[in-house]
Amino acid sequence: MTVRQSVRNTCIAMAVSSLLAACGSHYPQPPEQMPLAPAAYNTVILPPVVYGLQMSKSDDACGVPDSLRQAVQDQLEARYEFVLSVLGAGIDAAPSLKIEIIDIVTVSAGGPTIVVIHVVLERPGLPVAQFTDQRQMHTQYSDITAETTECGTMNAVIHALGVDIEKWMLKPVDGVFLVNGE
Repeated sequence: MTVRQSVRNTCIAMAVSSLLAACGSHYPQPPEQMPLAPAAYNTVILPPVVYGLQMSKSDDACGVPDSLRQAVQDQLEARYEFVLSVLGAGIDAAPSLKIEIIDIVTVSAGGPTIVVIHVVLERPGLPVAQFTDQRQMHTQYSDITAETTECGTMNAVIHALGVDIEKWMLKPVDGVFLVNGE
């Protein structure tokens, strides 16, 4: 065998090895897992958050409904695979969580920030459970900077409301009124 044939055989062997590895025949891959589809056990329906009868968008400088819905969704995704806005096919037995903003108070960057919400949980085959939650925060004057805004404080209140809702959903007791999570 000549040097030329030896080099040629080595190149062919390397090409065949590369081809086998690329095709996966050398190390077969496990079958790909298909993601679960939404079903009642892994889904919660979370429609858009709405203002109560006494509220409107003009009372809200910080966009509380969208922020609150996102905070609740972030909390619920730890327990549910799917958090949907509307009921879909095959998930008619999924719980539905409706949130209404009853009151919003923001005075200024240093004043009180208060949000009151009413939450209704509807579960097929079970009684409706609801609760009212009030969260308030007051920024200490020593913590106020040029960047401090009432919407920044509102975001902290909204996040806390999302945590409150997630905790309540673990054991939804009807008629509870929470103030600052208690």
